[in-house]
Amino acid sequence: MRQSFISFVVLLSVLATGMSSCKKSKDHYVPYISFSAFLRGPQFSNDSIVGCKDTVTFKLDSVTNKYVADTIAVGDTVLFLVGYGSRGNDLVSARLSADTTALRFIYTVSDEVMDVLKAESKPEEGLLYFNAGYNFVIIPTVYIARKSGSYDMVFTVTSDSDYSPVSLTVVQPVSE
Repeated sequence: MRQSFISFVVLLSVLATGMSSCKKSKDHYVPYISFSAFLRGPQFSNDSIVGCKDTVTFKLDSVTNKYVADTIAVGDTVLFLVGYGSRGNDLVSARLSADTTALRFIYTVSDEVMDVLKAESKPEEGLLYFNAGYNFVIIPTVYIARKSGSYDMVFTVTSDSDYSPVSLTVVQPVSE
């Protein structure tokens, strides 16, 4: 009996030592991008969805792996809410690339959002750098269609995960 008790204590000691010496590592998750869009009237005063007259819907094109938005007309204004996330990891940066001759972007970045961003961020250019400790942020962006055609908006998010960065493309068709 005493022998099995000593064996049990030795086994527990070995397990405790082995488990405490394990290197703790950060979990790595794939960052993600989520979005919602609302069609606005020609006049707007802030980044709220109040005053929006319709919701813009999206369909995933399985061939191109791009999200295609409802067609809007030249002069239409869209409030686009973009969520950047990285469960278990810190966000590092986000970028929006698009044809600014076709789509005019207006960044209405509130004080709350500015608190999340580093000083070197350039929201007006679509470049956001996040302070440490944030793993989900929603950025309101307004854009106005300037000319007809079909335009790609590429959203990219980078986190401190090994599976980063991730990009998502939204195609915005614009009619006359």
